[in-house]
Amino acid sequence: MTLDRNQVHHITETFVNGLSILFNCSLLYLIKYHSTFGIKVYRLLLTVDALLDLCLGIVVLLGQPIGMTGGGITIIISNGFFSGRSATLDSILITTWSFILHTNVLWIPVQFVYRYRLLCKNEHSIKATCSIVAIATIYSAVALFVIVSFCEVREEFQSDGQLVINLNNWVQPDDTKIFFTGAPIRDWRMIAWLLLWTTTCAGSIVIVIWCEMKIMSNFNQFGKAISVATRRMHKEFNRALLAMAICPLVTTTGPVFYYIFAIAFQQCSGPTLSGTMSMAATCVTFFNPLTTILFLRCYRRVLFSMVACGKKNLW
Repeated sequence: MTLDRNQVHHITETFVNGLSILFNCSLLYLIKYHSTFGIKVYRLLLTVDALLDLCLGIVVLLGQPIGMTGGGITIIISNGFFSGRSATLDSILITTWSFILHTNVLWIPVQFVYRYRLLCKNEHSIKATCSIVAIATIYSAVALFVIVSFCEVREEFQSDGQLVINLNNWVQPDDTKIFFTGAPIRDWRMIAWLLLWTTTCAGSIVIVIWCEMKIMSNFNQFGKAISVATRRMHKEFNRALLAMAICPLVTTTGPVFYYIFAIAFQQCSGPTLSGTMSMAATCVTFFNPLTTILFLRCYRRVLFSMVACGKKNLW
């Protein structure tokens, strides 16, 4: 039996998302029962991040929404276990996937801002953390509004009885079992979505790098008083955290910039770009819990050593 590209993509997505769900469940178990962090707020941030990854993995497994294609912002539902059942269900899956992906990308810098305030400013108040989370939540709500604003679903039947899904005036016959929700290239909703997404991803990368540089600079101020082994462990720890944050951000930002340049040079490639965006979302759900498990199990000694050097009563 020969598998075509769509079948290979579906099998790969199903396998990777199944692993991501398993990893996230394991991460939640570790945070709940085997984490020795004394700060409840930090544990809560990690828990929320794991829950977001878990929800994203489940939504992709059920519906497998795939990124964007040429001609406008287009999100496709194909090959998922519950895709093609109804336009309403597909619309819910699309909206949920887009919103969780936005929120997930936004939640990564929230963790780094908290770490920066904790390690450099010696501040770990619940009020300050709630303010940061509130700003992220408001931004996610704006993202949800923009997403919903261009997701208009209508089911129509032609004279021969064939079902046609019409989303934002895009019509696609049902025989392909691919449902589009998109906006024309000059539509304000498409421009708003692109600006929102690029701002979120690029801003998150800048915040993560800035916070990590500040943390490293702060550590160097009292790093000479500790052993070489501890200093090396701290550098490895920060490299792991930086990779944990940057990798999913870059993989989700790349397809959008590729899409913008493709529009500029009028060389949009639908299937390639869709598959890239889909795998980028899967990378978030797969690598985030994997690296966070590494963070919890292998590098917690570094946290204790670093805090013991110049900080008191933080853990």
